[in-house]
Amino acid sequence: LGQWDREMNAGAMSMSGLSTGLPMSPQSERVHALDIAGNVIDGKLTLSVMYDKQEYQESTMRVLLDNYKKQLLSIIGHCMQQTKTELTPSDVGNEEVPLDVFEELLTELNEL
Repeated sequence: LGQWDREMNAGAMSMSGLSTGLPMSPQSERVHALDIAGNVIDGKLTLSVMYDKQEYQESTMRVLLDNYKKQLLSIIGHCMQQTKTELTPSDVGNEEVPLDVFEELLTELNEL
């Protein structure tokens, strides 16, 4: 959903202390069996997970989120160890380019 620190620090917005309540009625038909939303406030990532309890067990969701956290921390660790900027396909355009093709293109550009 975004990163709100800049807007909040500038005084453009503030967080309400009131509960937002449920984003949708528990009786409504779900578009997706699993819905994950996230935002960053005060430098902290918060995830909201909604799921169909008839399709997923709470223990399954806990395992999923534990693995998500583990993988996210691994990505953060990788990025923090980098000493130079590394481009990814999303950095250079909207076209979907497989990573192996992108890496071949970068190699060719570096050889010019």
